[in-house]
Amino acid sequence: MAGPLLYGPWTGAPAPDGVTVSWAALSPVELSYRPLSTDRERTLWYEGTGIAEVRLEGLAGGTWYEYRFTFPSGEASPVGWFFTAPDPGQPVCFAALSDTQRQWEGPNRVELVARAIASDPWPFHFLLHAGDLVESPTQENWGFFFRSLTPALLRAPLLPVLGNHERGSITYFKHFDLPPGEGKLGERWWALHFGDVAVVGLDTNVTRPQDYHAQISWLRENLSGPEPHRFVVFHHPVFSSDALYGPGSPGLELLWHPVFVELGVDVVLSGHAHNYERIQRDGVTYLVIGGGGANPSRLSPARVEGSQVAYDDRLFYVAVLASREGIEVKVVGVAKVAGDKVIPCPEVLDAFRLP
Repeated sequence: MAGPLLYGPWTGAPAPDGVTVSWAALSPVELSYRPLSTDRERTLWYEGTGIAEVRLEGLAGGTWYEYRFTFPSGEASPVGWFFTAPDPGQPVCFAALSDTQRQWEGPNRVELVARAIASDPWPFHFLLHAGDLVESPTQENWGFFFRSLTPALLRAPLLPVLGNHERGSITYFKHFDLPPGEGKLGERWWALHFGDVAVVGLDTNVTRPQDYHAQISWLRENLSGPEPHRFVVFHHPVFSSDALYGPGSPGLELLWHPVFVELGVDVVLSGHAHNYERIQRDGVTYLVIGGGGANPSRLSPARVEGSQVAYDDRLFYVAVLASREGIEVKVVGVAKVAGDKVIPCPEVLDAFRLP
């Protein structure tokens, strides 16, 4: 018989004094959590079942915590960790991936990437996902997503944005508690302020022109503060050499690229094209990071202007370390996809620094 935990746990919406813990279970749970620096444990009891979440408040800033669930049957969940937002001046580290749609044959590619993230020596404070978490927003696919990504989700809070495969479904919003935002349920676009890092998540699936302009106002509001390191994440790439999607989105280039330049955005992360590409335009670094498990897509032999590095046969994730010394980025290859074969191939595909 299956245990009471359907999938999870995972965390979201990290702040200096709080975080949200989420899970899906068939029975009530006791949640225990404590700072790693002490044995003093706090517990709370949650009576509900199904997809659930609890906001933990009154936490200490810049602190590692561990947590776990215990069920009435005596069974316990794996131990998870999270880090509360630090004061300015402290290094901030995160991982990013995209396009984790389910593949029905062969090894579980999403789990391969998740295990690689979980074993990375960098201390990730949160995980960004640039959309297309699932093939379609069914309960079965959400279960596959969370079970497959569990090794990475136990390490840090997950902060996704909508891809086209989520279809704006209410199931997406039920599963994630995101930082303060706007749009549908206040979560279609959002902003995280985490020490010296500001991250703005946007939605490129909206259909009304006013929503694209509203997101420009959101960018200016949240990227005009004191944080020296500025990142933006959304699904559809502005620029891409993908054989089908390239050269990217002329509309986003017209509307958003000048704003990124104006606001001094360091890195823009996108997915949709199932390959890796680093593109430099007007001082902004664009990364296409669609290597989270979906079938790779071919790059065109003719690359877009500013293309620096590109791969179209790898599963991978991106690791970022932002500190007073600047921004360090490494793109970590996990496996090579050759036809129906997935060949483990751990290596650094790209590495660079930004001032």
